[in-house]
Amino acid sequence: MTEELIKSAEEKYKPILEGTCRQLFTGVQIPSHDHIHHARVWEYTKEILRNLLLNGMISDTSVADKAIIAAYFHDTGLIVNTGADHGKESRKICQEFLNKHNIDISFHSEILDAVEKHDDKNYTAGSDPASLAAIIAIADDMDAFGHIGVLRYWEIYSMRGIAVTDMPDQIIRNACNRFRHLEETYPMFPELISHQKERLDTLVSFYSSLKNSL
Repeated sequence: MTEELIKSAEEKYKPILEGTCRQLFTGVQIPSHDHIHHARVWEYTKEILRNLLLNGMISDTSVADKAIIAAYFHDTGLIVNTGADHGKESRKICQEFLNKHNIDISFHSEILDAVEKHDDKNYTAGSDPASLAAIIAIADDMDAFGHIGVLRYWEIYSMRGIAVTDMPDQIIRNACNRFRHLEETYPMFPELISHQKERLDTLVSFYSSLKNSL
């Protein structure tokens, strides 16, 4: 059933979502967070969904439909606001899409909340591992690790006016917080955590070396 749900969601939504996301970022110079980033986040979302579905942790058969839409809209607000609170703009853009394409109204609240809150990295409370909000936030976090993460952080922190000398410490702290949240939310998936730890180490190694050379 797992692969059928994912395949069905992609058949229904992926072409229009990819086209819409690509169009939104046309002429906008944010390559680290453009339509290709959103496609990568969908791939990480699928990885999390597979783990949850195969372990019987989700019974909602519409979860893949909701997740693919949220994945392709979570960072679209960056075309309006490059700040950490861009999720509010992403929500507005996603709402317009949902209305335009007559998406099941019962999906709206869950999708929009996941889109808006994906970049809240305060982690003041534990996350429900099966919630759409946790799935999208952590899929986005996973894309912040590894070599891709090195580029993502550099570009977005530069756009936010953070000095190069301040970047290494801030980036390492932010990335480690993201990984800690992954560990706390999905301790039942050790292979997923182990793979992401390797990618975190790549990122930390780069920015530690940069800090030492400044």
